[in-house]
Amino acid sequence: MNTVTINNKQLPAVEYHGQRVVTLAMIDEVHQRPEGTASAAYLRNKERFVEGVDTYLIEYSENNVLRPFNVDVPFRGLRVFTETGYLMLTKPFNDDLAWKVQRDLVNAYFRTRAPLTEIEMIAAMAADAVRQQKRLNQVEVRIETVTEAVENIKRGNMRAGYVGYRQVVAKSGMTDAKCRNLVNAYRIPTDTHEFMTPDGLLSRRAIVELEPFMEAFHQMMSEAEPRGTRWYHPKMGLFQAIGWEGKA
Repeated sequence: MNTVTINNKQLPAVEYHGQRVVTLAMIDEVHQRPEGTASAAYLRNKERFVEGVDTYLIEYSENNVLRPFNVDVPFRGLRVFTETGYLMLTKPFNDDLAWKVQRDLVNAYFRTRAPLTEIEMIAAMAADAVRQQKRLNQVEVRIETVTEAVENIKRGNMRAGYVGYRQVVAKSGMTDAKCRNLVNAYRIPTDTHEFMTPDGLLSRRAIVELEPFMEAFHQMMSEAEPRGTRWYHPKMGLFQAIGWEGKA
């Protein structure tokens, strides 16, 4: 038996003459109204309801029709309401809960989707398969990217054209601190190099693009003034550049 949850109440999806219907008891329950509230509202406006359109009186002889929904028809018969009948009956219900329940009942209970045709089912399955494949492809791409990054870290691969500060110290003859000063002063591109230590630990170090570094270094040296065994440049202050003349 199908059920629909409205306002935290599980209602049996009762069908009569091919359409969803509700009983007076179901209306009282889902709207949290005292027993008999919906019945009284119907009796006050009985003449406004069209039999066979807004409401049906199911005879006791049709009890077997509602038995699959666990709904019993008493000897006097059972009054049920279609969507239009339900909306007419609950028209006086004007509290916040009533508005919410009415919306939920109309959208989730009365207005059932027609069963998909075989072609629609195949199309839906195909579309779902395409979405699944796209998600799998995206996951595979991410896995490949992560795997490549991990392998690069394991191998200690460095970006092309970049070197560590130890290398620029050797090439320029300046101290590590002055090399970093040059990088900052001339805005030379830098990056972070991740690699695995012999102990299997992840480590990081700063790296700098070599060609722009050397270009900036030679430009700076052409502008620097000798001060004894040292040099002076407005952007660098006093510094040493041991054997810089032979540095390429």
